Amino acid sequence: MIANSVLRGKIYRLLQFIVVACVFIIPFIKTSNGNSLFRFDVATLQLFAFNGIVNFASFFSAFIAILLVTFLFIFTTQLLGRIWCGWLCPQSFFAIRIESYAKKFKNKTIRFIAELIFAAIFSLLLTVIWMMYFVSPYDFIETLKNSHLMLIIGIVLFLFIFVDFAFVRFKWCKYVCPYSKFQVVMTDDDTLYVGMIPGKDSQCIDCKACIRVCPTHIDPRKNPDADCIYCETCVTACNQVFHKKDNTNGILGYVWGKSDKLNLKRPNLIVTFIISVTLFFVLIYSIVSTSEPVMINTVGNISSLGNGVYTCNVEIKNNLDKPVRIKFINPDNLAEITPETVRVYIQSTKTETITINTKGEIPSGVLTIEAYYDRNTPPLKFDVNIK
Repeated sequence: MIANSVLRGKIYRLLQFIVVACVFIIPFIKTSNGNSLFRFDVATLQLFAFNGIVNFASFFSAFIAILLVTFLFIFTTQLLGRIWCGWLCPQSFFAIRIESYAKKFKNKTIRFIAELIFAAIFSLLLTVIWMMYFVSPYDFIETLKNSHLMLIIGIVLFLFIFVDFAFVRFKWCKYVCPYSKFQVVMTDDDTLYVGMIPGKDSQCIDCKACIRVCPTHIDPRKNPDADCIYCETCVTACNQVFHKKDNTNGILGYVWGKSDKLNLKRPNLIVTFIISVTLFFVLIYSIVSTSEPVMINTVGNISSLGNGVYTCNVEIKNNLDKPVRIKFINPDNLAEITPETVRVYIQSTKTETITINTKGEIPSGVLTIEAYYDRNTPPLKFDVNIK
């Protein structure tokens, strides 16, 4: 039993670091089409996900996607309570690290300064990585240089996170976070919680170690408490006390509601699950039914070869059940484009490097390119910035 408790604690901490590492790495991972593994591009209103492109220009698709995420959160909370808060939430993860790292300094003034430094470092890291989920990380610096709006958004986001990490931390979880407020009405008597294991009340030695280490300053022995964020800090402290006392596990742990039994036959859980599954299939249908037969996007920045010659990567996605041959032209006859035609196979995505040879200076600095793939359909148009 002791080994299982220690193992769960190690898995808990390892999972947190793995999740945070994935959050920081995912925007930098490129798929075969040259896009991020997972990123919502604000410029094109497209979601890049696992080598696919989801066009959210349709309000209906975006609305269904938001509803789906909402109901998945409700379903998870009904079943597992605030497991998100303790295991996966960046707010909890970094707040715990700031306090644990700063506690190593005994002097209160130095400890406070350390908290501010750690808060600033973590705030900067989170600000940059969150923005990279909306702007390509490989164009991030260039975007900040050219867009005052993005720079202002970054500064505001950094200041908001810094104030939170430096001065608010777990007060946010207890008093501000809307998810914690919704959790009160979404849970029931069968929801998983962290607290006193049934039947072990009499074993409590009233050492209050669990209360002293709790980041939200609650008494974990009072079951259940809506302010608990499932961080397991109290469980670890209780285990340490009992390990020293008689080499046994503590009296706190994960409990499946008042009966301490997993119950999946709950009406609210079943209804939420059915709604989530329905929304998932509606979203898939809306995306498939409204997706363009052929989609073309530029990837990355345009490169100049000198003498009015430029290169640009173009991503072509063919959603048709037949191969297509794309023909590129400039309708204003201001440039020659090679290769003139590109073949894309059935239901596939291809990234092609095109060369643009301008015949003179482009007054606006923007060159319009038309792509034809069918005589009976209007051409697809996209602009290339030539500066």
